[in-house]
Amino acid sequence: MFTDQAKKTAFKKASISDWEKAAQSSLKNASLKGLYTDTYEGIQLSPLYTQHQIDYGRLDQYPGEGSFLRGFYDPEEKRCWRIAQTLKENDWDKLKLQLESSLQRGQETIAFDPLQLKKPDDVCFKELNDIIALDRIPLLIFSGSRFGLIAKKLLASNINVAGAVAADIVSMDLSEGFIPDTDSGQMKDWVSQIKQLDRQLPQLRTIMIDTKPYKEAGAQVIQELGVSLALAVFYIEQMKKAGWTPAKTASKLIFRFAIGSDFFMELSKLRAFRVLWKTIADAYGIPAGEQPVPISAETANLTKSVLDPYVNILRAGNEAFAGILGGADYLHVGPFDELSGRSTDFSMRIARNTQLLLKEESFLGQVVDPAGGSYFIETLTSSLVHQGWRFFQEIDKKGGMIEVLLTGWLQGNIKRTSAGRLIDMETRKCRAVGVNVYAMAGEQVRFPAEDSSSCAARKGRMKAEPLPGVRLAEKFESLRQRSHKLALKGEAPSVGLICLGELKSYKPHADFVSGVLATAGIQAVWSEGFRDLTGIKRYIGESPEKDFCLCGPPSLYPEFAAEIGRWVKENLPNVRLDIAGSFTEEELASLQMDGTFYSGQNIFEKLNGMFNRWEADING
Repeated sequence: MFTDQAKKTAFKKASISDWEKAAQSSLKNASLKGLYTDTYEGIQLSPLYTQHQIDYGRLDQYPGEGSFLRGFYDPEEKRCWRIAQTLKENDWDKLKLQLESSLQRGQETIAFDPLQLKKPDDVCFKELNDIIALDRIPLLIFSGSRFGLIAKKLLASNINVAGAVAADIVSMDLSEGFIPDTDSGQMKDWVSQIKQLDRQLPQLRTIMIDTKPYKEAGAQVIQELGVSLALAVFYIEQMKKAGWTPAKTASKLIFRFAIGSDFFMELSKLRAFRVLWKTIADAYGIPAGEQPVPISAETANLTKSVLDPYVNILRAGNEAFAGILGGADYLHVGPFDELSGRSTDFSMRIARNTQLLLKEESFLGQVVDPAGGSYFIETLTSSLVHQGWRFFQEIDKKGGMIEVLLTGWLQGNIKRTSAGRLIDMETRKCRAVGVNVYAMAGEQVRFPAEDSSSCAARKGRMKAEPLPGVRLAEKFESLRQRSHKLALKGEAPSVGLICLGELKSYKPHADFVSGVLATAGIQAVWSEGFRDLTGIKRYIGESPEKDFCLCGPPSLYPEFAAEIGRWVKENLPNVRLDIAGSFTEEELASLQMDGTFYSGQNIFEKLNGMFNRWEADING
């Protein structure tokens, strides 16, 4: 169709019924139920959203008004997000040079992790100011347990700075099972430091609401939203005791969110947060002009892996895109190789350039709330607002943030969500390229160093149930590491695939089994296509492998499986024989097969059992 024809063409208005008929036809009359998706948040995503699902009376027309759904700031003062790559270096002198270099290449904040420094006392903001004008570039330093030290160094420098030097004292040691005692000297010291920083550096934000530890432990979005509000209420109430108004405390807050892989959910999370924060701010009587708070976002480690690490570039790019569309003010993109140890200059450059591409070539910084108006996103955002508020109310009814952490109620909720995520990875309901699908069995992997650090008990902290971080790929990384260790002992794991019939018949089954084995670094050794029992017996007898899997079309299994199973049991008792396909325990027993590989199986449990046997054989 030519352009002039297209302009004159009228399209018939389609009804929901018309869409259903078209969808049914494309699905070859399969049920439409398969198009609906259930999320970890308990929200069912529909394949189609319409204007009838949106309450237009609750939508803001412009940013900077109403519920802040579309942004905290008026369009005329639209603030593009700042590139805030957090540098992780253990030497202060090297860190200074890295900061200078990064700022010349697109970095827009002074952002580094003090916890990585071997000698934190070396930090000197005067030295840094000699090479970087700190009064012109905002700080973004999330200092964790070194907040007091960094605050002291900053106060001693007598340099006027803005941005944030902040810590979340409630959440920073939760992975080790410690939370602050609100009546302790530690809390009083923290309040004193916050007030002193305010007197000398009034533009600096010093109180962080950090939802990252909860996300990295496996929390879903509704839990993150509820936690962010509960933490904000905790800090507002604490500072009220110290004489500050809610508005004064709000002026010191900065919120940090980790962005996961569910693009639309994560995008909607930040939009929903603004609406929820507006509700809290209104309840405390904070004037409208003083309600906006900065949002710092970063790509989550939860979704990353040391396996096939270049795929992390795609994961991080997707997450960065979601954070930007959601309205983050600061953004950190994790380098693709950071899990394996120290990042390289190349990986840090790629991470920084990911943001530069989105800013300078996609022009995302030029558009206000680019996702606004989408029926799907507006409906999803509304659901998160309602359910996030209910989760916050549940925390509040149970006594607030400290109480739900002391009782372990919150940790239990998050761990149940995390367990569901991990099961979905193990059964491949959730797929991660290079990890549990399309893995490269023979790749050279830089495994992460084992972290032996622990958080020693200190005065002013109470013991709570730990909430350690998890990564969805960790279990498969452990299998790959076990495979590597066996190879170093000269026992590289391999499984022989007994292929039945013609190539086109057995290849789909052999490909499937090979793919499962590759996720654990196990080599699949394919046989030729057998058509008689004699060839199969000879292959098993002459092969160095002790584990085999029968792969072929189900039509050939009655002819070969039971006979081969019986022969192996009688003549090669040390050989294990599996079969590709879904079988009941009774069917496997009748075929005299030891196990099976099938779609929907918990492949981690299957592979873990194989390694347990191999390691037991080697260790006697």
